Amino acid sequence: MEKSTIADTSRNNTLLIAAMATLFICLSPFLQDIGDIPSGLLRITAASSQLLSDYFHIGGPGAALINSAVILLMELLVIHLTGAMLTGTLMAGLFTTAGFAFFGTNPLNSLPIITGVALYACASGIPCKDLLMQAFLATAIAPIVSFIPFGTGLPLLPGLLCGIVAGILIGFVFPMLSSRFLTFHQGYSLYNSGFTAGILAMVVVSILRLFHVQVTNINLLYGDHTAELTVMMAVLFLLLIGVGIYRMNWRVKGYVQLLQSTGRLPSDYVTQFGEGIAIFNMGVMGLIGLAYVRLMGGPVNGPVMGGLMTLCGFGAFGNHPRNSIPILIGVTLVQVLSPADAHSTGGMLSALFGTTLAPIAGSFGAPAGILAGVINAAVAANLLQGHGGINLYNNGFAGGFVAGVLVPLLESRHELQQQRRSHGK
Repeated sequence: MEKSTIADTSRNNTLLIAAMATLFICLSPFLQDIGDIPSGLLRITAASSQLLSDYFHIGGPGAALINSAVILLMELLVIHLTGAMLTGTLMAGLFTTAGFAFFGTNPLNSLPIITGVALYACASGIPCKDLLMQAFLATAIAPIVSFIPFGTGLPLLPGLLCGIVAGILIGFVFPMLSSRFLTFHQGYSLYNSGFTAGILAMVVVSILRLFHVQVTNINLLYGDHTAELTVMMAVLFLLLIGVGIYRMNWRVKGYVQLLQSTGRLPSDYVTQFGEGIAIFNMGVMGLIGLAYVRLMGGPVNGPVMGGLMTLCGFGAFGNHPRNSIPILIGVTLVQVLSPADAHSTGGMLSALFGTTLAPIAGSFGAPAGILAGVINAAVAANLLQGHGGINLYNNGFAGGFVAGVLVPLLESRHELQQQRRSHGK
């Protein structure tokens, strides 16, 4: 992509994200009395925020939508100030953080993490714009900033100070760890930040538990307005498909080539295939996720909407139907054959976020993707207690381990097959 084209693409994508934030703000009064929204935002800000803290339940659906819009607008401002280009990489980051603003992140607990990453960029001489993806996705561990003042029993002001300092420190070390951990799973887990955040969260929670601070996951979930939220998400994804087709001059071209990509990190579909086809794929992935949730009889609440937004966002950065559907099949097999509730919020999140391992299916075939989905569902269910819900990207944490173990085995199998073919000749 030429520089001028990248600039135009970035400007178009900025308008798209700003329009989505505006849509969330405009829809909020239809889901919650406008007079209750300010107090709802305060409840969201004062929540301890570890998994699963559904902000639709805590603050109300209108407040949750505005919280997400504020996160989006805040990140757009950061992108503008740093001069970064909004391509597929940051599109994935923005959609993901917008989704997690429905159940775990807010401006109070996100800003210290982003500030810490910015301080690291300044200290290391790296341009801030080169670390924005890590800065935004590092908010996976933002609940630690909220938990310290609102979940430990500390007085408010000392608790806030400790939480903010902890967030800045975590943000500062996050880029150093993230770049190293990428080599562990070799780019086969799309949510590398979730793996990094999981390691950090386990260390922090272990220290807190050493001082008898109990850190446990919670389960506050919203159960109303399912039809309205389903329609809202469907309209959003259909609009993305429409925008993608419009930007391709009303012709879907190049999608077959995108579907043939493995999705292995880094796979910026905007720069590789063009903004139109990438946005089109985002909408398709969002609809696939929504169809899965409704066919499985799952709820549409804050966490599930976060999963749908993430799957949609990574439609610009690694996910597509061919490499993601095998993962969904694998997770579904586990849920159907095990005592787990396949229709629960946890079941939906396991499937939607399990697509972090889509590059395995893209690289080694659908059977390998199904196997990865099976293993990831099992591993993710046993990691949550280790970090007490402080790491919002629990499936990304699990995906890093699964890819780190499974990929070398798949590569060895592939090498043996090649050797047998060469000997057969």
